[in-house]
Amino acid sequence: MKLIQKGLCVLFSVALGGSALHGQVDPHAGHDHAPGDHSGHDHPDTPTRQESWSDGVKQAFATLPVQDGGRVKPLDSLAGLRLLTLNGKRKLKLTDGSKLSQDEWLLDVLFFPEQARDYPCFRVQNAAVLTAIEVTAKSKRDWYSYNELIGGRAKLASEAQRLHSIEAAKQTEVQRQTLKLASDFGTFEALAGTLAFTRHDYPTGASPLLRELFGDEQNASLSVILSKAAELRALTQEVMADNAEDFDAIQSLFAELGVALDAAAQGPALFPPPAGLEAAQSWWDISTVVDGAFTLEVDCQAQIELVAFFERLEAQKLQPAAFEAELVSLNEYARELAEARGEYGQIPLEVKLYRMDLFTNSLVLFLLGFILAAFGWVFPRARWLPRGVWALAILATSAVTLGIVLRCIIRQRPPVISLYDTILFITACGVLVTLLLEFLTRRRVALSLGCLFGVAGMFLAGRYELKEVSSAGDTMASVVAVLDTNYYLAIHVTTVTLGYVGGLVAGLFAHVWILGKLFGVARDDKSFYKTLSRMIYGVLCFCLFFAIFGTIMGGVWANDSWGRFWGWDPKENGALLICLWVLMTLHARMGGYARDRGMAVLAVLAGVVVSASWWGVNLLNVGLHSYGFTSGVARTLYAFWAVEGLVVLASGIDWLAHRHAEEPRKLAVGKEA
Repeated sequence: MKLIQKGLCVLFSVALGGSALHGQVDPHAGHDHAPGDHSGHDHPDTPTRQESWSDGVKQAFATLPVQDGGRVKPLDSLAGLRLLTLNGKRKLKLTDGSKLSQDEWLLDVLFFPEQARDYPCFRVQNAAVLTAIEVTAKSKRDWYSYNELIGGRAKLASEAQRLHSIEAAKQTEVQRQTLKLASDFGTFEALAGTLAFTRHDYPTGASPLLRELFGDEQNASLSVILSKAAELRALTQEVMADNAEDFDAIQSLFAELGVALDAAAQGPALFPPPAGLEAAQSWWDISTVVDGAFTLEVDCQAQIELVAFFERLEAQKLQPAAFEAELVSLNEYARELAEARGEYGQIPLEVKLYRMDLFTNSLVLFLLGFILAAFGWVFPRARWLPRGVWALAILATSAVTLGIVLRCIIRQRPPVISLYDTILFITACGVLVTLLLEFLTRRRVALSLGCLFGVAGMFLAGRYELKEVSSAGDTMASVVAVLDTNYYLAIHVTTVTLGYVGGLVAGLFAHVWILGKLFGVARDDKSFYKTLSRMIYGVLCFCLFFAIFGTIMGGVWANDSWGRFWGWDPKENGALLICLWVLMTLHARMGGYARDRGMAVLAVLAGVVVSASWWGVNLLNVGLHSYGFTSGVARTLYAFWAVEGLVVLASGIDWLAHRHAEEPRKLAVGKEA
C-alpha cells in the first residue's frame, strides 16, 4: 500500500499543476502482489488462450515498434531478447513438449499473464540458488515457472539486495546466478504488468460530479479518463477548494490510477512522444502519458489513442479475428507515429535479420566445411572435397558478413562497438584472411583452419550472446557516451580489432607448425613447414600494421575526449603490448635470433597477448575503458592460457629431444671426416 499512497500523492500533485509523475514512483517499493493481480481491482476472471496465435497476429505484433534500452526496436526483438535472457533460448519448451516462439510467448505474457506464469521460462543453472531462497529444486539444473518460484520471491529480493553490495569481480558463481534470477524475476514482472492498465477498473460512478463528467457507467477506461484529464483536473481543484463530499470519490479514482501505473511502471516504452517533442530521445511509458495528459503541456491525443488501442485489444483477446484486425490497425497507427519521428525505418529489417538467423546458420556451414576438410585429409585425391569446403566456407563467411552489415545499417554505426561485435568481426575477417592465404598457397591447410576458426568464433559468439543480453539487455544496445562517435569507432576500434585478427590467425597457423612437428605430420615435406612459416610471418606483419595504426588513432581519440594522448590505461597497455610483442617477434626473425620454430612459439604467445588485451584487461574493471568489464569469463581465459602454455612447453621439449638426437649423429659424422 505504500506505493499506492505515494502514487496517489504524486497524481494529486499533477492534477493540481505539480511536478511530473514519470520517474517519481518506485516500481519495486511496497509490492505485495504479483503483476496483474490487484486483489479485486482487475477484472475478476482470468481467461486463458484457447487458440493458437494466428500468423497475421504474430506478423503484426513482430513489427510493432517499441523503445527499450534507449533504442527503438520491433517487439519481435524485445521478445527474443527477453526470452533469451530468462530461458537461454529464443524458443520456449513447455511441460507438455510443445514449443512457443518468442512472439507467442510475449503475446501470452502481455495478454494472458496468469497463463504465462505457469510457463517454465526461468533457467536456473545451480540448485544452490534455489536452496538459498528456500525453494525446492527439481534437479541441479532445470527450468522453472514463475509460480514455482513465487514462494521464494521475498527471500530472493532480500538476498539480491545483500549481494549488490559485493563488488562484481568478487562475487561467486552462485551469487552471480542469484542476482541474475532476481533480475529475471523483475524482467518477467515488468513485462507481465506492461498492459495492466487495460485490465483495471477505474471507478467513476461513486460521485455525482464524476457521473456528470464520465456518464452513468460505474467504471471508465483509462483512455476515457485521460481524454477528460483537463476537466478532471479542474474538478479536482474545485472539490478541494470547496471541501466537498465528492473528494473521497475522486481520491479513490486517483488511487486506482496509482495501482495500475504501479504495475506498468517498468515495462517497455510503447508510446512515441507527441509531435511537438521531436527532439526528445525517450519514448513514453503509460505513466508518462498520464503525466502529459494531466499537465496539459502538450497535445497527447495520439498517445491516448494508443492507450485506447491496447484497451480494445485486451477486450477482444478471446475473439481471434477481431483481435487480429485491431492489432493490424494498432500496428499501422504506431508505425505512422514512429515514422513521423524518423524511427521506424529499420524495424522490418531488424525482424528479417533475426528471422534469417544468419549467425547460427553460419556456424552450421563452418562445421560442415570443417568435416568435409577432415574427409579431404583421408581422401586427398578426391577433388570435389576441397571445392565443397570452399563453397561452404564462402557461404558461411557471407552469412556472417551479411549479418554484420545489417547490424551496421540498423544501428547506423561501424561494425565494432561491443565485445559481442568484436567476436563477429574477428571471425569474419579471420576466415577471409585464411581464404586469401589458401588462394595463394593451395595447401588446403589455410582452408581447413579457416573453417575451424569460423566454428570456434561463431560458437563463442553464440555463448557470449547470452551474457551480453543478460548484462546489457541487447546485442545492439545504445553506445556509452565515450563511444558515441562513428568516426573514431571506425578508424580506431575497427583497426585495432583487425590487429587482433592478425595475432589470432598467426597463432592458429603456429599451432599447426608446432603440433605437426610434434606428431611427425609431413615429416619429409620441408616446403610444407616453410609455407607455414611464411604465412605466419605475413599475418604477423598484417597484425603489426593495424595494431600500430589503431593504437595511434586511439591516442588521438583519447586526446580529443580526455585531453591526453596516453594515460597507461590497462586497455591502452594491452594494445601497446600487442605492438611490442609482434615487433619483437619480427625483429627476432629478421635478426636470426628466432628461426621457424622460435617464430611459431612467439606467434602462439602473440595469441595469448591478444586475448589478454581483448578480454583479460576487462576483468580488471578499472581504467577509462572499464565499460567493457565482463564477469564470468576468467575461468575460460585462464584455461586458454594454460593450454597455450602447454603447447609452448611441448614445443620446447620436442626441440630439446631433436637437439639431443642430432648430437650423436654430428659426432659420428665428424669422426668419419
